[in-house]
Amino acid sequence: MNDGATTTAATRSASYWTDYPGVANWPGATDQHRLHAAIDWLCRSMDARPDDGSCVSFKLLKGWSYSYPETTGYIIPTFYRYAAIYQRPDIAERATRMARWLASLQQEDGALPGSDYRPGIVREPSVFNAAQMLIGLVAGYEETGDESLLVAADRAATWLASIQNDDGTWTKFAYRSGFSPSYYTRVCWPMLMTVVHSHNEQVRAAAVRGLDHIAAKLQPNGAIRDWGFAPDKPAFTHTIAYTIRGLMEAARLEPNHSHWSAAAEQAAEKIFRIFEIRKRLAGAYDQNWKGTNWYICLTGNCQLAICWMRQFDATGDIRFVNAACKAIEIVSQYQPLRPKIYSALKGGIPGSAPVWGRYLTMRFPNWAAKFYADALMMRDDRLQHIEQHPPGAS
Repeated sequence: MNDGATTTAATRSASYWTDYPGVANWPGATDQHRLHAAIDWLCRSMDARPDDGSCVSFKLLKGWSYSYPETTGYIIPTFYRYAAIYQRPDIAERATRMARWLASLQQEDGALPGSDYRPGIVREPSVFNAAQMLIGLVAGYEETGDESLLVAADRAATWLASIQNDDGTWTKFAYRSGFSPSYYTRVCWPMLMTVVHSHNEQVRAAAVRGLDHIAAKLQPNGAIRDWGFAPDKPAFTHTIAYTIRGLMEAARLEPNHSHWSAAAEQAAEKIFRIFEIRKRLAGAYDQNWKGTNWYICLTGNCQLAICWMRQFDATGDIRFVNAACKAIEIVSQYQPLRPKIYSALKGGIPGSAPVWGRYLTMRFPNWAAKFYADALMMRDDRLQHIEQHPPGAS
């Protein structure tokens, strides 16, 4: 046993990976500690750059990356919700700055850029990234009443509609050239969010076409074809959850399209049953639900927990909240609260567990912390509702 006089390389390596990113050094941490720490981490990801965006990630050995307009977009409503719950106007002010920064990036035709933000570099537009920025622009408008944010959102949504193919797909400005993935449900849902305020029928019609096309890809086993980053490849739980939630939320905005929610619920229940049997989720699944089980995509855990809570909202089935709580708890085990290495990691969430897993290897992405914070806040809402309205109570 090491007496402290000498330390072998093996001992140093073991110490490194057990102290980080585990939380054994603060076993008494509450979920309130964890939520506040995740929001604080997101604030640091914003402060690391001189613009008003949030950095893509903190990468081990390299530090903070550049700001990422895409995920900055959907961090905005997370900040507004947290600010309202905890009376933090400073966090709401950050969200508004983020929204106005995104609007400043808009191109003349209404497009919004892909990739990260680097001053002086003009990025090609991106279908998916633009749609995620819509979420922030709409949230900024709803919070502040700033009409310029709604104008920017409508212009971007109109651009998305204008470049859609007749069959409801998008193959221009795609992450993988020529491939229109099923997680583009998260393109259509933000478009419908914009329509709530803009009443733009062109945008609404394009979103409906896109969602109809994707819902038709539901397989008898509950999988949805093409819901990964590439065709015929296993999909991370991250993009599986993107696909499911986009259908769920779009159906809430367009209740006459119940086939969207039906497809989402079949997929969500299938992966729920896998989780209940195995007690954990794989990092990725193929179309036959064969899992890549040696790592966990922690972001996907949080996102699927959110989907299951939406399933509870629709059905009242408390089993979905129970599963969500367990999926979130798994993620909590990997949030460093008192890291001995890289103090900047405090409160962040790694892409994978172990951290060298295939999803965002050796990185702490900003959207992992965002979805973790969302999941904690949503879980508290549902648990409070269940406490006030217990199952079986008259």
